[in-house]
Amino acid sequence: MKHTTYLYLILAATILIWGNSFVIVDIAISEGASPVMIAMGRFIVASAIFGVYLIWKRPAGIERADRKLFLFLAFIGIGVYYIFQYYGVKFAGPSISAILVTLLCPITIFILSYSRLGEKVSSAQKVGLGISAVGSFFVITNGTMESISNWEVLLGGLFGVVCAIFWAVYTVEGKKLVKRYDPIASTAYITLMGTLMLAPLAVVDTQVIHAQYPLSFFVCVLYLGILCTVIGYVVWFRALTGLDASSTGATLYFEPLVTIVFAWMILGEGIGWVAAAGGVITLLGVVLVSRK
Repeated sequence: MKHTTYLYLILAATILIWGNSFVIVDIAISEGASPVMIAMGRFIVASAIFGVYLIWKRPAGIERADRKLFLFLAFIGIGVYYIFQYYGVKFAGPSISAILVTLLCPITIFILSYSRLGEKVSSAQKVGLGISAVGSFFVITNGTMESISNWEVLLGGLFGVVCAIFWAVYTVEGKKLVKRYDPIASTAYITLMGTLMLAPLAVVDTQVIHAQYPLSFFVCVLYLGILCTVIGYVVWFRALTGLDASSTGATLYFEPLVTIVFAWMILGEGIGWVAAAGGVITLLGVVLVSRK
């Protein structure tokens, strides 16, 4: 088997794992688990594994000049990001959340890079931005203004948009660290910091929400912590060493499709044809924006 073929296979397995995570989260929430505690449980598991890695490998520590950036990335990438994402799943459902979070990420990364670096925008890219905005509108509303009166679906969709913005900032600012730190070590540091930031919110959540902890909660946090966070990130960085970034990143476009299929197979849940068409329209806009 060719090395590139092997990398694409393990990358495809990762996309399946990540795509199904939205469904796993939805199951746990529907059985009484709290989105905040799911995020907390996920990163307790991931932090324990990454902590062992740091003790074993003993990589270089964080330089004083980079501490604020690490804390900032931990806050937007873990401390609040996954709370928004899981509440988005709770209110809008796994399929809508996956479409918005995954497909809007490259759009928001492009906008952020343009505003920060002053890069020139082609006519095709401007058209792509407009197309993506229209597609996202259809995804959130399913083509009817009645959806706006459903505050839960609307709020869940907005949470998905916020997640895309947060992840764009995380990606653009995180590039500065990847050049100076080992990717897995830097991810470990950010995970540990983000977990500490989640702890106060989890304490408040237990006092206010009184969430339940069904079996699905424990399955969910193990799935998210081990498969999605630790193995997923390791495989992702491994793929980047043998494939170009554009080819690796393009595989993320299949993640919403994976979520939709799993949501239909496991939950018997579908999405409206207008929302599905909106996802395709958004993808078309992403392709136009990504072209140079």
